[in-house]
Amino acid sequence: MNTDNARYEIGKSIVSDGGLRVEWVDGHQSRFHAIWLRHQCTCTFCGTPHNAVRGIRLHHISHDISIASAEVSGHSVKIAWSDDGHRSVYDARWLRDHCYSKQERQVRKHRPVLWDSSIGADPPVVSFKLASADPHARLAALNAVRDYGFCKIVDAPTEAGDASKLIELVGPQRQTHYGTYVLSGKKAVDNVGDTTAALDPHSDETYRLSTIGITVFQVLQPSATGGESTLVDGFEAVRRLREGWPEDFDLLTRVPITAHRIDTAHNSDGQERWYTSRMPVIKLDCDGDVSGVRLNERQIAPLEIDEDLVEPCYSALRRVLDILYDPDLRITFSLGRGEGLLFDNQRLLHGRTAFTQGSPARSVLTSSVNLEDFHSSLRLLQRQVGVDTISTVLCQGISV
Repeated sequence: MNTDNARYEIGKSIVSDGGLRVEWVDGHQSRFHAIWLRHQCTCTFCGTPHNAVRGIRLHHISHDISIASAEVSGHSVKIAWSDDGHRSVYDARWLRDHCYSKQERQVRKHRPVLWDSSIGADPPVVSFKLASADPHARLAALNAVRDYGFCKIVDAPTEAGDASKLIELVGPQRQTHYGTYVLSGKKAVDNVGDTTAALDPHSDETYRLSTIGITVFQVLQPSATGGESTLVDGFEAVRRLREGWPEDFDLLTRVPITAHRIDTAHNSDGQERWYTSRMPVIKLDCDGDVSGVRLNERQIAPLEIDEDLVEPCYSALRRVLDILYDPDLRITFSLGRGEGLLFDNQRLLHGRTAFTQGSPARSVLTSSVNLEDFHSSLRLLQRQVGVDTISTVLCQGISV
C-alpha cells in the first residue's frame, strides 16, 4: 500500500472520554479533544480562521462539550455534538495534518540544515533569470534560504532602478528609514558598511524590536580588490556552544543584551532616529530548539542586567564570538557584477573582507523582506507548484 495513502486513511474512529480517537491505517493513533474539534469546525456557520469570519466563539461552547456520535464517511469523519446537536465534518487529511501528538508535531516541524565552511565547495546557487521565469527555480531559491539560511544569486539586474525585481522574488520589501540602501563611499559615514574596513560576522539591526528577516544583497559594481562577502551559520555556532558550554548557552537564551542605534538624518530618510532593544542573543522556541540568533558586537550598549550576571554574561559573549569568528565556520563569496545573496538575518551572520575602491566605485544594494512575508511567499509558491506543505511549521526567528 502507498505509504502516503496509508497515512491519510482512517481505519477506525472511536468516541473516547467525550473526545475522538482515530486509528490510522499506517498504525498511528490520534487523540482529539472535544473542545479542540468543536472550536475548529469550519461549517458555513462556524467559519474558518483563514479569514477570521467566524460565527463560533469559545463562550458559545459548553464547558462539558462532548461527542454524541462519530462515523467515518469516505475520507472524512462526521460528528454530532451532545449539547446542541450541531454537526461537523472533518477531512481525514486535515485531521492527520493537525494531529497534535508529540510524534506528529515533530514530523511537521521543519529542520534547518546546519553547515560549516565545507559548504563553500558547493553552495546553493540559483539564476535570477530562471527564477523570474520558472516558479520551480524560484521555489529552489526560497527553499535554500529556508533550509540553509542563504542562496547565492547570479544573473541579477545590474542597474539600481531594477533592484526591486530581485526583492520581489522573496516578498514585499520591508519598509524602514533605510529603504533600498546603497553601500558605497560617502563623505559623511555613519554606517560601517560605507567604510572600506573588514567587517566581522554580525547580524544587522539588532537594535530593532522587530529586526530584519531576509536580507537581499545585490552587487551593481564590485570593488577593485577585496570586499568578498562572508557568511556564518549562527545555528551551527550556537549548537557548538550548547554542546561544549551549556551554561554559557543557557545564559545567552535568558539574559537581554542591550543594543542602540542613533541614526543621523543625512544617513537615512531625512529624519533622525534613535532605536533601542533588549533581547537575548539566542531565541528558543516552545520545544527548546533554537529559532533565532541575533548578535552584533559593535552595537552592544551598556548592559542593564543584575550585577552578578555581568561577568558571566561577558564570558559567554566572548565564548560565542570565538566560535562565530572561527574560520572553520565561515564561507566567502567573491561576488561579481550582477551577483548577490539572499540570507536569513535572524539565523546567519554576515561580514566582508577589507577592500580598495576602484573606478567606478564599489556599489552594493541592500534591502530586506520581513520573515513572515518570506514564509508567505514560500507557502503560496509551494501551493502554486503543487507541493503539499501547508502544515509545515517553519522557524519563527527572533520574533518578540
